[in-house]
Amino acid sequence: MPVSDDSINLQDASQVVDLFHAAAEANRNTSTRTGSLVDLPARGSMIVTGDMHDHRDNFNKSVKLARLARSADNHLVLQEVVHGANLVNGMDFSYRMLAQSARLKLEFPEQVHHLLSNHELAQVYGMGILKDSISVVDAFDEGLAYVFGEDAEQVAAAMAAFVKSMALALRTGNGILVAHSLPTPRKAEVFDPDVLHRSLTEHDMTHEDGSAHLMVWGRNLTQEWADVLAEKWNVRLFLLGHQHADMGYEECGDTMLILNSDHTHGVALPVDLANQELTRDGLAFDVLPLNAIV
Repeated sequence: MPVSDDSINLQDASQVVDLFHAAAEANRNTSTRTGSLVDLPARGSMIVTGDMHDHRDNFNKSVKLARLARSADNHLVLQEVVHGANLVNGMDFSYRMLAQSARLKLEFPEQVHHLLSNHELAQVYGMGILKDSISVVDAFDEGLAYVFGEDAEQVAAAMAAFVKSMALALRTGNGILVAHSLPTPRKAEVFDPDVLHRSLTEHDMTHEDGSAHLMVWGRNLTQEWADVLAEKWNVRLFLLGHQHADMGYEECGDTMLILNSDHTHGVALPVDLANQELTRDGLAFDVLPLNAIV
């Protein structure tokens, strides 16, 4: 059922709670999903975004680029929507963009794909993240308390259900794996690559050696480790977020491309899902600066 922009009051706790729970169910019931992995067929197109961090203009432009209403084979991949830089009296209201993205999932349940990221996971479990000496988790909690008062905990619980329902990765029929990050190579011995093929457990998400935790927090990636994972997951290329890229994208190794969508030079990447000849360099050439989209 289509959800219009004005159909839900984002200051009404009961409506926001219902929205997050419905979107969580839509995540779990996506027909192309098995375990924690969405598998897209080799047809159509997708727009892949990097870390969004409540950048409203870039979010809206990415949605526009995806043209979801034009074809059921058009897809949009979103990650790390919360914890923006535009605080109001020290409060973060980025729950609104997360809710808007949840509403988009309800409108296009088979075409909008949320990927689990470390900031959403940190918000749900109260893990400490500092940006510019500010606790982003505390600022977010204060925003919820300001808007929803005594209902803030209920909204937070519904949001947590939505976050926990997100896929850990998306794989395409032409050999691309999209994920927030890959586990750091030094944790190779404890990481379980089969995490993509099963439902996530609390241990996966909260323990420092949990496989989902390792994946969304991973840094210091190497080409050798990427090659190991590519063989295990039957892919050739990786599209990742998690790392800042001054110009909106950054090439890593021979097969990895980092995308950033949360600043003036933020980008989105259109991908032809039917093209079996895609290369990392070709994808880097295709990135679209979102500030050029009107």
